[in-house]
Amino acid sequence: MIVSNATSIKLPRFSTKLILSGVLLLLSLGCNSRSSQNNHSANSNISSQACLEDLNLQQLDQALVHCNNVVKQHQNNPEPLNDRYLIYTLLGQNNLACQDIYKGLELLQQQGEAADPMVRHELTVRKDSCMQHLNITDKG
Repeated sequence: MIVSNATSIKLPRFSTKLILSGVLLLLSLGCNSRSSQNNHSANSNISSQACLEDLNLQQLDQALVHCNNVVKQHQNNPEPLNDRYLIYTLLGQNNLACQDIYKGLELLQQQGEAADPMVRHELTVRKDSCMQHLNITDKG
């Protein structure tokens, strides 16, 4: 009976993480409806959406280095932080991922009405995920 309970506890956590990762991947890679007004910075050659371009799941460390450069070039744009969240999550660096979400929400708030509604939605969903992660690790 105890073994059964231990198994049933681990299965939902694994399933939740698996489902969450799949949803995050679909949201980040499959959604091209973001507005193009934030795609390029006036002082930059690189798109604010470049973090996940040519993403290779076998080379996440290299993807993180690339995304860090995008974040540096678009310091006032929450979009690259939102994308880097996915890379951090896939690397298992959930605390860093959540830091990006909170910073992205701060930037979004500064943008006010001009903020992209899709980015707002993605950041809000990911913030909820971070809150759930904190609750799970606090109980653990």
